[in-house]
Amino acid sequence: MLSAVDSLFAPAAANCRRRFRNPSQALVMLALAAGLGCAAPGPDPITWDGARAALKRARVELRPVDPQAAEEIERLVADAERATATERAAPVWRREPGSGAAAWLRAVESARRNLKEVRALRAAQAQRLEQLLERAEVRIAAAGSRIGRSGMSGHDAGQVAAGRTHVETARRLAERGDYPAAIDHAAEALNLAAELDASWNRNHVRFSDPSLLAMWRGQAEAAIDESRRTKSAAIVIDKLRRKVSLYKSGRRVAQFDAELGSNGLELKRYSGDRATPEGRYRVTVKKAGRATKYYLALLIDYPNAEDQRRFRQGKANGSIPQRAGIGGLIEIHGGGGSGRDWTDGCIALTNEDMDRLYPQVQKGTSVTIVGTL
Repeated sequence: MLSAVDSLFAPAAANCRRRFRNPSQALVMLALAAGLGCAAPGPDPITWDGARAALKRARVELRPVDPQAAEEIERLVADAERATATERAAPVWRREPGSGAAAWLRAVESARRNLKEVRALRAAQAQRLEQLLERAEVRIAAAGSRIGRSGMSGHDAGQVAAGRTHVETARRLAERGDYPAAIDHAAEALNLAAELDASWNRNHVRFSDPSLLAMWRGQAEAAIDESRRTKSAAIVIDKLRRKVSLYKSGRRVAQFDAELGSNGLELKRYSGDRATPEGRYRVTVKKAGRATKYYLALLIDYPNAEDQRRFRQGKANGSIPQRAGIGGLIEIHGGGGSGRDWTDGCIALTNEDMDRLYPQVQKGTSVTIVGTL
């Protein structure tokens, strides 16, 4: 059975053997094992049309992968053409039998050797590509399933889209045989998947911190206890579960789905970080009509004293950019319902839910935002 390399030179080998009357030429053709493929028999006993065609195909295959090998074959073909022409033109008594055949043999053997190496390389590249794509596709699909959930920022959603694009590009390049470029795109897709996993884990690891859980539960319990004692309303927001709970006289009377900042699970540190703050706040302004573009809104008193202390400390230790401001204008407002985190740090509810919440809240109502409970 012929190998893949042999098949390039296989057509019409039998015709070649029958056709060449020159003994040295026939010997060379038999030495090629797979043959070179010939044109239909003609009057000239020394023709190399089959070899020319096979070597041209070899050059086309090699050029994108190994241009130097393609150039080498082109040079050897030129040598063979000259040797064949010289042999044909020389008088019989001065002719060097077999010189043309030997030159063609050198060209064919070079092509066979280089094709074998290139095809082995391409097979290894194809295997490497599939390994990368298999891993990247699984991890990007997992990240994609998290879009819209707390802890998946708008930036992360963009990274998912970029990862999918890299995978698709790698597939297209592989179809064209450009495995090195395809591998680069597959590797970049895998890198993005690793960054997405790290971002997700980073945003969630603190929600299992016992000390933080204890602090958040203490803050929520204090707010609920205040509501009970003062017979007033209180709002408790669980960022991880994206829930807004309304308490009246210490009893939960309603709960709403919420959407956070696009970096909502992170602790807000400065203006523009698109994170939703955590802490105990109060409603300072109730907005309706033209006062808000989000149907109804409840402005809270972020930043509070703890936020300001943390901001100053971040500026001092360099974790917050020196030009950054602390920010403000954090609200519970309408316009939600998309099922994804999208705000600049606010808490968004559907307009219908704001219709239920808004009348129950007064200026001074307690708003407690915690990581989770």
